Amino acid sequence: MKNKMEASDVRRRDFMVGAAIVAGGAAGRVWGKTRPNQAKLDRLAVMTLSFNSVLKNPAHEDDPARTLDILDAPRTIADRFGIHHVEFQHSHFASTEPAYLKEVRDRLKAAKSDMNQICLEFGPLNISAPNRVDRLETIDLTKQWIDHAVAVGCPRVMLNQGTLAPEGREPAIATLKEIAEYGKKRKVFVTMENRGSGPRPANPSWEVVVEVIRAAGIHANPDTGNFHDEVSRAAGLRELYPLACGSSHAHYDPERYSEANAIGIAKQVGYKGLYSIEATSANGPDPYLAVQTIIGELVKDI
Repeated sequence: MKNKMEASDVRRRDFMVGAAIVAGGAAGRVWGKTRPNQAKLDRLAVMTLSFNSVLKNPAHEDDPARTLDILDAPRTIADRFGIHHVEFQHSHFASTEPAYLKEVRDRLKAAKSDMNQICLEFGPLNISAPNRVDRLETIDLTKQWIDHAVAVGCPRVMLNQGTLAPEGREPAIATLKEIAEYGKKRKVFVTMENRGSGPRPANPSWEVVVEVIRAAGIHANPDTGNFHDEVSRAAGLRELYPLACGSSHAHYDPERYSEANAIGIAKQVGYKGLYSIEATSANGPDPYLAVQTIIGELVKDI
């Protein structure tokens, strides 16, 4: 029975990945013309996190730099870059009321785009929380966002796993299993990424992330930048990409690592999904230019 269920999950994963990319490809038009590199652009997504500094925000109403309304992000990304996959932060939704979620879905449709993933960042409410009540709240809140993902037509949600400390790992896995089971019922993949990009090894390590992903029966969201050295990056990406369900975070920081080598590993292990662009301050102060720079590098390498 387990083998049949796993085979079914793989078929569903491959179908949804392919369908999402084909849908984006059919939409790849700018002013009625196809971009010459559209086939590669159809393998890319853009995270709204890249535009955090220019997104309109009620907490910064008087900031003249904040000119982009989140509802306009799909159209802006499609028109400027020819990319029709958008990845939202959960905190960028102005509301979770049904009418607002319908507006988000309508804006995506108008831009001939889709939302490939929602990144969930609930602070202390995560699967590693030492307090059982906090873990239960994490389950409830994540289930709500899985429902919101369904409402906007999004096939994935990505969790922040917290520390995955050894003493709390079994409760964390049990918490994640309950979330994953709900995701399966709602046909939404649950993903988790490797974290940490400083000079010291990440906590949790990529090895622990892989262990928990496998134990809970969820999927990886490989992040090309989140490793402390090239040795761990090469080893980690080779383990993480086969566990992915169609989404990976991509950075460009040539002073720290080779983006081309990271993409090369993804290709070697047969990854066919999306690369979701995460521009940071390391890419410069202008988020539009930063995203365009990363697009240029990825288009050369995928």
